[in-house]
Amino acid sequence: MNASLPERRGLTALAIIAALMTLLMLASSPQPAWAGGDASLVIGVGRDFLDGPDSRAFVHGSTNAWEALTYLGPDMRPLPWLASSWRVEDGGRRWRFKLRPGVKFHDGTDLTAAEAAQALRRIMNHPRYDAGGAYREVAKLEAVGDEVVFSLKRPSPNLASLVAYYGGPILKPSGFDQAGRIQKFIATGPYRLELARPNQSVELTAFGDYWGPKPRYRRVEFRHIPDAHTRVMALLAGAIDAVADVGAILPEQAAELADDPRVELKRREVATTHYLLFNCRRPPFADVRARRWLAELVDRRALVAALAGDSGEPASAPYTNLAVDWAFGLAAPPAAEQPAAPNRPLLILLHAGTTERWPYLDMAQIIQDRLRQAGWPAEIVVSEAGGYYEALRKSQFDLSLQPNTLMTGDPDFFYSYYLDQHGAANQGWRNQRAQKLIEAGRHEMDPRARREIYRQLAQIFGAELPLLALYHEHSIHAQRRGLAPALELDQNFRPLLTERGPWEAQ
Repeated sequence: MNASLPERRGLTALAIIAALMTLLMLASSPQPAWAGGDASLVIGVGRDFLDGPDSRAFVHGSTNAWEALTYLGPDMRPLPWLASSWRVEDGGRRWRFKLRPGVKFHDGTDLTAAEAAQALRRIMNHPRYDAGGAYREVAKLEAVGDEVVFSLKRPSPNLASLVAYYGGPILKPSGFDQAGRIQKFIATGPYRLELARPNQSVELTAFGDYWGPKPRYRRVEFRHIPDAHTRVMALLAGAIDAVADVGAILPEQAAELADDPRVELKRREVATTHYLLFNCRRPPFADVRARRWLAELVDRRALVAALAGDSGEPASAPYTNLAVDWAFGLAAPPAAEQPAAPNRPLLILLHAGTTERWPYLDMAQIIQDRLRQAGWPAEIVVSEAGGYYEALRKSQFDLSLQPNTLMTGDPDFFYSYYLDQHGAANQGWRNQRAQKLIEAGRHEMDPRARREIYRQLAQIFGAELPLLALYHEHSIHAQRRGLAPALELDQNFRPLLTERGPWEAQ
């Protein structure tokens, strides 16, 4: 294939038949009815928004069904949400979050500080819900009057960010058991969960006693449509009102839809960055020279321009530039000569679900072609979720493409996940200086000193390339033209289903 501009993927005959069958099922569902502010909305998404009982929040945050103490604003700084304010004491070892008055659960009962604290202790006491380690330093979590109080083992400069959004969903404690499993979902969001069907849909209705900005729709359904082409066909056929989620519309589809009078396209810069992962546990990418050589060979600017188009901005930092306090730029790695070719084909591993949301397969094919031209054979393996994560865990890959969202707005989230030697996504990279800086950054209370720590880490990242940041996402979503109220996404790709965003709700 052409190494610069791959041919667009077309639907095979079988894919067309499958898409038409799915579309017929979608069209047979009740159609959205519109009546001004009493509107219903059906959104097609490429993943299942039902996370299930043994998860942090049961349903995806985009459903607007649950809330946390804080939310991340457009600049990725924490802002009040269920907490109306907070203060820091004892040099960062104690944080007090004052609970907002007048908040009700979906069962009509009032939210209390004791229930909020118990909901957060569920995450603290069950590490499987805390993959990012946000609660690792919490010694005690309690309610004192109308405050939720965190007592920490060591100072934390960023706890308000750590508990933001996905860091601290507040669910009614009577709804989960001692093992943390959610038996009945009761939360406080502007929409109340009515029905959730695995791999099909999540259906919600407006919550009349919501404390904040009024819901814009009477009923909202998130319909799981995993195939990218079927999502667009459903929109064009009127079976859904919008296709809206990060990666919901492929760049090639945006080009095709741009002039369609039935559709309105919108773009929003979100906090997601796309990466090329290296397996640093085995040759050839255990050697930094091989990583630097491949980074130059890939030519991410050309790759992104050819395949991501307006939906991507070549990475200029290890993570999103929306985090304005932590944007230091990205140093170009030193040039490296081509290493000797390995004595086996390289394995480029892809998650099947991501190939229906981003142009990962085309990117992998370009990388494969450039490697082949350099005398390095490579194979592409596309695996379903279970097989993909098992292969990562067993280091049965050489390269992989993967998205990551800066969910706390703080650089510690990124560095602890990918670069910390104990990080969940560390692929065998070790650097003693970086490890000391990561650990220091978690507890440094002086803002200037902390910025300097992360500036140095960005320099190490750019030189050592434990992974390669490819591009920052400018997410595209599509809606039927004339949709009223119009649908927008925020910086966390959460649909704005209320009259104002959470950061404007004060």
